[in-house]
Order: sequence, then C-alpha cells, then structure tokens
Amino acid sequence: MNNTQSYGDLPPLSIDQIRDLAAALRDGFGSNLSRTQFADKLLMFLEDVPGYESPEASSSLIESAWAEYHRAQE
Repeated sequence: MNNTQSYGDLPPLSIDQIRDLAAALRDGFGSNLSRTQFADKLLMFLEDVPGYESPEASSSLIESAWAEYHRAQE
C-alpha cells in the first residue's frame, strides 16, 4: 500500500496559517514592504517547504498572504 502523498495533493493553507505567514514576514522584514518585495520574501521564506519551493507557488497564496500583511498595516 502506498501512503505517500504528492506535493500537489497537499491541502491549501488555512486562513490562520496564512495569517501566521504574514505575521512572520512582518516580524522578520518589517511592515513597509512593497507588494513585489513581499512576494519575493514570501517565496524565499517558503523555498524549503515541500510543495511551495518552486517559483510557481500559488498566486492565490501570495494574494491571500499579501492581503493579511497589508491589512495589519491599516
């Protein structure tokens, strides 16, 4: 029986996990990143996470994390 799971089969991150990612980026890099800088830092942050290590990381993840990061600035 094969119990391995393909990285493409991983469930999407929960909103709490996305908020935690945004908070970690804010804590690590400050709260004044541009959207491009934020996306670059997020991809760098995720480069060692299986399923998220490629530059083709989900654009919806980047958008969701950016919204959470930006929301905390308001």
